[in-house]
Formats: sequence, C-alpha cells, structure tokens
Amino acid sequence: MKTKALTIALLCSVLLSSYGQTEKGTWMLGGGASTGMHFLADNNYFTISIHPAMGYFLADNLAAGASIPLSFLTEEDYRSISYGITPFIRYYFGPPSEFMFFIKGAFGIDGWSMIYDDTTESRTSITGSAGIGGTFFLNESIGLETILGYTYNKYTDYDPTSDISLSLGFRIYFSR
Repeated sequence: MKTKALTIALLCSVLLSSYGQTEKGTWMLGGGASTGMHFLADNNYFTISIHPAMGYFLADNLAAGASIPLSFLTEEDYRSISYGITPFIRYYFGPPSEFMFFIKGAFGIDGWSMIYDDTTESRTSITGSAGIGGTFFLNESIGLETILGYTYNKYTDYDPTSDISLSLGFRIYFSR
C-alpha cells in the first residue's frame, strides 16, 4: 500500500512540476488531428485530417520542421483524399513553463484525388497556413496542444479553398 501511494505521489509531482523543452537543440515529434468546415461558393462540407510532424528548435522557443498532412473530405456524392509535405516554423512565447502559447506558419505542396459520381480526378496544390495555439506540458517530454488555424489551398485549374479549423495534438520533446 505504501508503494502504491509513493508511486502516485511521485507521478503527481512529476506531472505538476515539470515543463516542456523549447530550448535550442531539442527535437519534437508528434502529430494532431483536426476537423473543419470548408466554405466554397454555395457548398459546405466536412473534412477530417491527421498530420504527423517532426521539428527541431533552431533557437530557444523557435522550431522549424515539416508535417505530412493527410485528409479525407466528404459531401453527398463527392469524396477526396489529400496528402503532402508542409514545412513549418513555430515560435513559443515566454520562458519555459507548464503552459506556453505559440504561433505557427506553414507553406507546402499537396496532392489531391477525388471521386465525384463516376468521375475521378487528381490535382496538386500550393498550401499555406497560419495559426495560434497553446501547449500544456504534462512533463518535460510530453505536451498536449490545440491550434486555431486558417488554411488556404490554391489548386491547378480549380477554385481555391480555405478553412478555419481547431486542431488537437500532442508532441514529444527530446534532446540529442
């Protein structure tokens, strides 16, 4: 019984007293998921995305890296899948603490395939995004985060799309 109580006390002290690592030389690995409502002309449709990512802190609080966005979109008789590579930059505000705000910008290229009725098409797009978020560090290595962001996609020979989304994710922070 004493061992169980000691283990719980130790775990609580680690969770409550440790902070994330946003110092120069730290790596971050993680991902997130998001849902969003797109606004195109008269159409609204639902999308779900996952985006694994890896980054490196070039300076204290400043990370650069890349994510691999994967998305699925659906509306009545329409389905699409997108995939890509998106380099990003992220800046955390303030000294290391249990909760830190950040801003993020990204620019990349996506592939896109769709099925509409019996028609299949594929296109590429240039994508850009910006967002503001916060990370809650559970301990010095794990952070849970949320980002409110805006994304713009310009497709070849197709109308551009944009969306506002709320993304939830996690990151693992580690030094070399």
